[in-house]
Amino acid sequence: MTEQRAQPVLVLSLLFAATFLIFTVYLMLAPMLVELAAEFRTSVAVAGQLAAATSITWAIAAPLVGPLSDTYGRRPVLLTGLMLMTLGILGSVLAWSYASLLGFRLLTGIGMATIPANSLATIADIFPPRQRGKAIGWLLSASGVGTALGVPGVALLTELGGWQLPFYVIGALLLILWILLWVWFPRSQQQQGQALAFLSRFREVGASRAFWYILGVNVLMVTAFSGVFTYLAAYLIQTYSMNAGGTALPLTLAGLGVIAAAFIGGRAAGLDRRILLVSISFLFGGLVAVLVFTTRESPWVTVALASGVAVFLRMSLPVTSLLLIDLADRSRATALGMFALSNQAGTVAGTSLGGLMLALGGFPLVGGFCLVTAVAAAAVMGMKVRESPEHVQEMAAEIQD
Repeated sequence: MTEQRAQPVLVLSLLFAATFLIFTVYLMLAPMLVELAAEFRTSVAVAGQLAAATSITWAIAAPLVGPLSDTYGRRPVLLTGLMLMTLGILGSVLAWSYASLLGFRLLTGIGMATIPANSLATIADIFPPRQRGKAIGWLLSASGVGTALGVPGVALLTELGGWQLPFYVIGALLLILWILLWVWFPRSQQQQGQALAFLSRFREVGASRAFWYILGVNVLMVTAFSGVFTYLAAYLIQTYSMNAGGTALPLTLAGLGVIAAAFIGGRAAGLDRRILLVSISFLFGGLVAVLVFTTRESPWVTVALASGVAVFLRMSLPVTSLLLIDLADRSRATALGMFALSNQAGTVAGTSLGGLMLALGGFPLVGGFCLVTAVAAAAVMGMKVRESPEHVQEMAAEIQD
């Protein structure tokens, strides 16, 4: 697939905005659950399932859109997905029942699934190898910004104009972004005579054993991260006698570690010994996870430690993304779609197994579980994952220069 010349920084900025909006939409229902429950005459618990609906269609669609992107080009897949997401958001304003709103959230999830992997593959297409790590770090930081700024913004809009106002505002922003991407997103020349073959794309990326090791590392990393951050609020409430509202600022500050991790990981991705660095970082992340649930000095110390967990664990994402891009070659979006699925698998594992540990032995056992998981990730990363020949040659060329 040959990409036409584009302004890489401009395209990166637009993809950053798309990723920011994705994670804002993904988490936007939390501040409005009470109003949604009252509007549709149901319970808060049932209203909360609207968020799960988006995750379900996202997880199903993410691995399937990769072959479409690799075969027919990034542009049509991205624009189609963004329009589906826009229709789902604006349609939610018109929802006449809980079931209709559920349907629009399912549609939104399908649209959202087309964007992250496609965006990462686009970065690999338009940036030279030496700049990809930093560019991917910038793009991944948008997820943290969406969590830190987008969700509080939704809460403010809900307070000002009810639950429908955030849908109007985000829908309008998505429409503007779609127009900008239509104008500026690079067009690709589709390869002639190339048939759509899902299985051949999956066979291509799955033929490498290293591909599965990298996915396994990511599942273990996300499991440890989710184990900490799923139960962090509950720990703050029970340990420091905080109320639910009082945890908002501490959780936001802890989440800043996600943004820092993306920038640090983006720079680590260009280093010679990036695999060793990530393995060591995993070990530190596991050790700090234990301290999160055993240190009781103050809530701010706990928050600082949790932010450290985010930095140590999630700085691996730009590195593992680049490793997959190097392995996948012509099927980058397919590989990155599977990578997105591994994120969902790790989230489920961390939430469920972390809850089991909490029931069996309290918060210290949750920290111990996260330590074991992080050590396993470090072991697989250090012992099984190897650098691509292209990266080795690139590092050798830099040394010679």
